[in-house]
Amino acid sequence: MSDKKMPLYQKIMKNIQDYIKSQSLEHGDVIPTEKTLSEKYKVSRVTVRKAISKLIDKEILYSVKGSGTYVAFPKFEHNLFKLQGFTEEMQPFHDSIKNEVSEFSLIKPNAQIQEILNISNDEKVYNIKRIRKLNGEALIIENAYIPFELFPDLSIEAMTKSKYGYLKEKGYAIKKRVEEFVPKLPNKDTMEIFNIDSNTPLLELKAHSILNNDEIFEYSEVLYHPKKYKFKLELSR
Repeated sequence: MSDKKMPLYQKIMKNIQDYIKSQSLEHGDVIPTEKTLSEKYKVSRVTVRKAISKLIDKEILYSVKGSGTYVAFPKFEHNLFKLQGFTEEMQPFHDSIKNEVSEFSLIKPNAQIQEILNISNDEKVYNIKRIRKLNGEALIIENAYIPFELFPDLSIEAMTKSKYGYLKEKGYAIKKRVEEFVPKLPNKDTMEIFNIDSNTPLLELKAHSILNNDEIFEYSEVLYHPKKYKFKLELSR
């Protein structure tokens, strides 16, 4: 669609997005008021209001009543049909990502985890909890269980990097990953980490990964920030 045929509010949407880029505005930065934008682009405040409303619908902006309109955090797209880790997924932001290991311990797992990992009741597993961050903001909370006998030299340092990268260094490759999504509400810790309230719905990913030699190397429970992630499915027939 040419600019001449484009509705006026859509032109203002584009102008606002161009302004955000040209001014290098980031998540949480305020944009000019409706009055300022209407004067800047020589259009009515009604048109500016509609443009802003559409950008809020697209989650490019968000509004705080009585405060103003701000640049929203970009929503990351997780392709459910592509097997990749967080570090790979965030490769364009490599210098800004951090894996914070909040727990790293050897435990005797419960019967359910023993069954998933196909281990005996006297085997121990690593219980590793990580908070995956971008620019200091939490995107993912991961709670993983990995058999000790498979990786006796696994370390906290390795888990601050890429888990899949560690596997590759050890000469392993992942054959497949079995995933299940479960809706849930956040507990107190999750609310604090994600900065959300108790009524914010979450999707928890429960998954186990299988190596090329058919050994199950991990069971994990992963929470994605509901305001910073979206999930993508591409189906064909």
